[in-house]
Parts: sequence; structure tokens; C-alpha cells
Amino acid sequence: MAASREVRPSDRPSDGPPDRRSRLIGIAFLLLAPPAYGLLTLAFGMDANWDLRNYHWYNGYAMLTGRIGRDLLVAQMPSFYSPFLDVPFYWLATHMPARAAGFLWGTLQGINLSLLYLLASFCLRNVPAMKRTLVAVALAVMGGLGGGTLGLIGTTFQDNVVSLGVLGAAAVVAGSLPGILDGRPLPSFARVAAAGLLAGAAMGLKNPTVIYAVGLCLGFLVLPARPWRRLWLAFFFGIGVLVGLALGGGLWMAHLWHDYGNPVFPHMNHIFKSPFAAISDYVNVSFFPPGLWQRLFFPFVFTVHPLTVGEVPWFDLRVLALFVLVPVGFVCAVAGRSMGKRNDWLTEAPATRFLLTALSVTYALWVVMFCIYRYLVPLEMLAPLGLVMAVGLLPLARRLRIGLTVALLAVVQLTVQPADWGRVAWADQWVKAEVPPIEDADDTMVLMAGYWAISHVIPSFPPRVTFVRIQSNFLQPDSVGNGYLAILKDKVASHRGPFLMLSTIPDTAGAAKAAELLGLRLDPQRCRPIPNNLGETLNLCAVDRADGNRETVE
Repeated sequence: MAASREVRPSDRPSDGPPDRRSRLIGIAFLLLAPPAYGLLTLAFGMDANWDLRNYHWYNGYAMLTGRIGRDLLVAQMPSFYSPFLDVPFYWLATHMPARAAGFLWGTLQGINLSLLYLLASFCLRNVPAMKRTLVAVALAVMGGLGGGTLGLIGTTFQDNVVSLGVLGAAAVVAGSLPGILDGRPLPSFARVAAAGLLAGAAMGLKNPTVIYAVGLCLGFLVLPARPWRRLWLAFFFGIGVLVGLALGGGLWMAHLWHDYGNPVFPHMNHIFKSPFAAISDYVNVSFFPPGLWQRLFFPFVFTVHPLTVGEVPWFDLRVLALFVLVPVGFVCAVAGRSMGKRNDWLTEAPATRFLLTALSVTYALWVVMFCIYRYLVPLEMLAPLGLVMAVGLLPLARRLRIGLTVALLAVVQLTVQPADWGRVAWADQWVKAEVPPIEDADDTMVLMAGYWAISHVIPSFPPRVTFVRIQSNFLQPDSVGNGYLAILKDKVASHRGPFLMLSTIPDTAGAAKAAELLGLRLDPQRCRPIPNNLGETLNLCAVDRADGNRETVE
């Protein structure tokens, strides 16, 4: 016999449609929050982060100008990352003044606040209309003002862009509750598949978002519905994820599969065993905690020592607060149910179960797979709502829980210190580089060496110049077991025109040693500077063939 679903007070529909004032406030927030975030971007300054200079700027340029396959490894290992999120930013930043592009990019990221508002509203259906609207607005604003989230505003890291798919998926599911639990199968499964499509597209555009797709999928298994219904909901969400993955990343994955035999090249190459990379998983383990106990209680570590999970300092208590309160709330909820106590949660029970489970699974996957805080920013955005849910499970009087929630959120927000991955004053153009004249540019190959981020200056060179990076975090001239080295050597050896070397000034000596391994000689006496507005001045040096043939550019 099929089990019947228990109906709790928090499962009941709202006491009526929102009144006119609350509806107007909600609509106003939905429309005004994104451009307000765009204005905040202007106040923070122009993005000049390391990844922008290393690959976000170049990858967008390469995609739009057909240089993929012509240049080689100029963005180091991220040369193999999908450029589809970088294209719109590069197009904006090269077709309009930098401030206008920054405002529009920040406005796009500000849609996160609108989605957070919708999600909170759906989870607070058991709250009177005006209170629901005001609380949802407050939680959405807090979601956009976390330490990592503020640090990413107006930047090109894309973690707060793929978050649109994550938050959109969560909002679609929460907006469909409780109807998808016992409503007609076809519409219910179509809704969760649509949610999965959003999460899958985000995953396709940036692969680490897989942790959110898995978390949201497993969230269906704890919903108050018949077991087979839960499984079907998770199944159709997963189908949506696969379709979204194909739409967001299928084309690029097919390109990597065709060219290198690995759809996520070079990652997971210990499985795919492409001959064009080392047999390695290519996982960045530099942020992994050193021991089991540190990993088990990692939020206590990285909240105090943020450089253990990122490149720059920041401070935010919300992930730590979730780490403590969610397990406590879970135990209280289970204990209360086993003792037959009434569940008077602050948020609707199905939405609470779904979101807290999704957040818990997401965090568990993150601490096993990545430990890079930027990848946790969508969770940081959801944390204020998650804290309301977690405190709402505690066995306290309702007023006390509300007071505790307000105090906790206030402490969390007032102690925030945003990250700063590097910004400069606004200029008329996002990237400017003073490249000296190059004779015979059509036949010139510019070699690149060192491990610094320098590819952002490439669009300032004459378009017919070819770029080959001979030293990077993926490949060096003396690498062993990396088949890509043969491609690099062949491209350099087959070039019959002049060579130049591009590097930072401190990397010039190392660039000379890398060139020697390829039968080339860098002449440090014939170098010219390339000033640029995002980083240090670069060096453009003449390179001779070691056999004495001086086909170089002065």
C-alpha cells in the first residue's frame, strides 16, 4: 500500500495572494536590483584579476577571431577551457567604454539578487504577504553582499554568472512546490526537467558547477512524497541536467574529444589517457587541507585563514554558521518528529528539506573535489536563506527563533570583509597595451615564457602574428610524458620566419633558458618594453636561431 504524505502546517498554501503593495515592492526589487548591482560594480573599480590577464580576455578574443588552433597554449592550461562565457564579456568590453561594459556585466550578475528574491518568496509562502516580501528582499540583498560575492562583482571569474543557472534551478523547484509532490506527473516532471536544464547549462559552461547539479538532484530524495515519486523527480531533473550540459558545454567538449580524445582535456586524463597530456587528473591540490580532521572541520579553518581556500584574504561567517546549524537543525527536526512534536518551521517544510539537503551535498562534494572558495560562492549567496531555514528547525519558541535569526544574520553581514582579486581605476578601454612596431608581422612568431599572466596584451599585436607559449603551468620544453610537447616543438621548428619572445621582465632570464632547450637564443640586449594598464610592463625580446641564422625582428 502506498504511503500517504503527512500534511504539516508549513505545507499548507498561503493564506491568500499578496496585497497590491507587497506585489509592487516585489516587482520593483526584481527590476531594480540588477542595475543597482551594476552601479555597485562601478564603485568597486575595474577588474584586473590574474585570470582575466591569463585567459578570460584572450579566450574570448580567440573565439571571436578564429585563433583557436592557430596560437598554442598562450593562456597556459586554461587555453583548453570553454571560452563561451568569456565571449560576451570581451565583446562588451571592446565595443563600448569600460564603465558601460562594467555596468552591464555587473547588471547581469545582479540578476542573482532577483532570483534569490523569488526563491526566498517561494520558501516563505507560510508568511503573510508583506512580511514575506520584505524578508525575501532582505535575504536577497544579503545574498549579494557576501565576502566572496562582493569580491567577484564585475569580474570575469564567472562563478557569479553560472550561479544564475544554480539559483534559477532552485527557484523553479521551490516555485513548483508542493505541486510537484502529488500533482499530475507530466507537468511536474517537465518543471523539474526545466530546473535541471538550468543547472546543467551552468555545469556545461563551467564544469566545477557539477557540485550544485548533484546537490539539487539529491535534494528531491528527501521531499515529503512517495518514494517512487522522489526517484522520478530526481531522474527527470537529471535528464534536464544532461540536456543542459549538452547545450552549455557539448560543443566545446566535442571539440576537445575530437582534437585530444578527452572531453574535459586535460582534466581526468588518468581516465581518458589522451596522448597529448600526462597521465594525471590535473586537479589543483594546492588548497586541499593537509589532514582528515582539518577537512572534516574545514569551515573553522578557512573562515579564520582564508588563504587556505583562495588567493586573497576575505572574511565571511555564513558558511561556518551553516556548517554548525544545519546538522543541529537536522537532529532537532528528526527528534521532534520521533517524539510526535508539531513541526512549526519558519519556512515551508518541503522547500526547507530540499534546499538544506542540496546545500549539504554541495558542500560535501566541494570539500572533497575542490576546496577553492570561489566555487562555493553560489552557496554563499544561498546561505542567508539557508540560515533562516536551519534556525527555524530549532526547538525554540517561534519569536525566539526569529530573534536569533535576525541577530545571527546581522552579525554575519556586519563582519563581512570582501575579497579583492585585483582592480584598477576605470579607464576608457578595459585593456590597453603599447606594442612597439613589428616589421614583417605576418611572418613573425612570438614565443611566450614564464608562468605569469600576460596573454591579455595579445589582441594589441598585429592580427597576423602567431603566438606559441613554450613555458607554462601545463608544459615546459623539458617536460616528460606529455605528448603535447611534440606539437609545440614541431610548430616552432617548422616556422621559417623571425621569432620574438614575450615575458615579464623578471621572467626574461628563465625565458632565455626555455628558448635554449628549443635551439633558440634570446638576446637580452635587444628587448623593448610593452607597458599595459592591467599589470606590470612586459618585455618583447629578439630571438635568434642557435645555428646563427638571425631571422629576428629588431
